[in-house]
Amino acid sequence: MEKKIVLPVLILCQLLLGWHWFEPAARKNLQGIEAYKNRQFETALNDFLSAKGIKPDLPELKNNTASALYQMEKYKEALEEFSGIESEKANIPASQLFYNIGNSFFKMEQYDKALDSYKKSLLADPTDMDAKKNFEYTLKKIDEQNKQQNQQQNKDQQDKKDQEDKKQDQKDQEQNQDQQKSEQQQQQQKPEEKHQNLMQYLNQNEKQQLEKKKRAVGIAKKEKDW
Repeated sequence: MEKKIVLPVLILCQLLLGWHWFEPAARKNLQGIEAYKNRQFETALNDFLSAKGIKPDLPELKNNTASALYQMEKYKEALEEFSGIESEKANIPASQLFYNIGNSFFKMEQYDKALDSYKKSLLADPTDMDAKKNFEYTLKKIDEQNKQQNQQQNKDQQDKKDQEDKKQDQKDQEQNQDQQKSEQQQQQQKPEEKHQNLMQYLNQNEKQQLEKKKRAVGIAKKEKDW
């Protein structure tokens, strides 16, 4: 059975450093986490966005917002949020952040960028087996993609050649038809030419006979002079 990509880490930041739970942004964040755990991702996203509206620069809220967007399959928006996070400020391991970025790229079928993110995750934590599995699986996807592209290119080239051959065959067929038509026209013209030549011969012969008769009538007989 083919191995599939391992999805995802998506660690939610529950405690906002230096915050009290009763602060508006902190309360909204906790509400979002609770909704997230219940797989109410749209509700969770709204809570995280509300918290971000109060504290827009907090990396913890960026991470939670990105996680909710990812679960809603809004991978492009999730990637934008993940990419704007500094792992140290958000208190998130760099390996896990790059892992989530890699998964976002993978879901968008940008396999080269996903591979680069998994590589960064492994450089940050060589013991991360999930990142290793995803790295290897992404390599296979890139290989498959390259093969498919090559097959498509070969198919396109063959289709183009077939079209050119078809056009050439059609052109040759038209030329043969024109040649046959021309030969038929020539064959039709030959009997007419023969008839015309015969008529010219008969007319000329008739004229010659008339000339002879005229000359015969015009010759006077001489009387003997006794």
